[in-house]
Amino acid sequence: MLQILSTDPVLGCKCGPESPADAGWQPNESIITALETGGACKRARYGDDVVAIEEVRVKSSEVRSTGSLETNPHPTHEDDEQLASWDPLDALGLDVFQSHILTLLDSRSLARCAAVCSQWRGWTLADKLWQPLVESFLAQRAHLPLCLMDRDVRSSISQHRLYTIAMTESQHQALVPAEMCGRTWELRLKPPVGPYWLSFDPTQIGKRGLNRYFSCDGSITSDPGDPIWGGHASVWEFVQWNEQEGGVKELVQINHWPPLFPRRMKDGRWVLENFYGLYITRPDNPDFSSGGRVVAESRRLCSNSCTPPTFGFKL
Repeated sequence: MLQILSTDPVLGCKCGPESPADAGWQPNESIITALETGGACKRARYGDDVVAIEEVRVKSSEVRSTGSLETNPHPTHEDDEQLASWDPLDALGLDVFQSHILTLLDSRSLARCAAVCSQWRGWTLADKLWQPLVESFLAQRAHLPLCLMDRDVRSSISQHRLYTIAMTESQHQALVPAEMCGRTWELRLKPPVGPYWLSFDPTQIGKRGLNRYFSCDGSITSDPGDPIWGGHASVWEFVQWNEQEGGVKELVQINHWPPLFPRRMKDGRWVLENFYGLYITRPDNPDFSSGGRVVAESRRLCSNSCTPPTFGFKL
């Protein structure tokens, strides 16, 4: 059974167990009309089990001279070159292409279109095409990239570049000092610490957790009136952990507690976790669909040495 890759109603094609090279293919009046006006029509290309439908341009003079449409079931190399040089904009028009085609594409498809030529690149990198993609993506992210802190991301940078930076940052799985210092962390205790310490954890009764603030000098601070904070010096550092498979993983050590294993959630939040409790970054992206969570204020980086990655982009 032949498979038709197009359902265009103007194409007349016989589909069945017969050979595609038989006389079953007949153009209808709609195609002839398109050809006579110099428009676009369809041509059937035959493979092993597929009939692929491709757009072709036919000179109206050729149709007028013959009075009929001649089809070639086995296109030549010259036919392929003619198809490759045909630009769909000739048939669609720029307005339709920009307003009805490009606006329906996802980010990957837009990026591919941008690679066609410099003219297509200018059209496909327009902010109006990328802004909906940026808004949709950032609504799922708890954090903006740290390199965009204190920036008006809607006016100071192109939407295409913003999307690229946000997407690249979302795939970054290595916890760096800037992420430790640039986020507000929430402390949550686990049952192994015992009922006494659990009684001081607000999350056990459905309230906001206790905030912790890390600095690049290795210190940790909390909010005034913290019930667990005892006024003692609290420090943190990265430590190396030798895994059984032979690799080395970077963990976070706080005071003399067992090291905390870092990981990243799908929404971009960071988690430091061990047997007794965990620290999780509080969302600071105002556009994040946090389900009622309180969005934390963005922190300023503590020093010039606390430099967030820019992923190769100049900002």
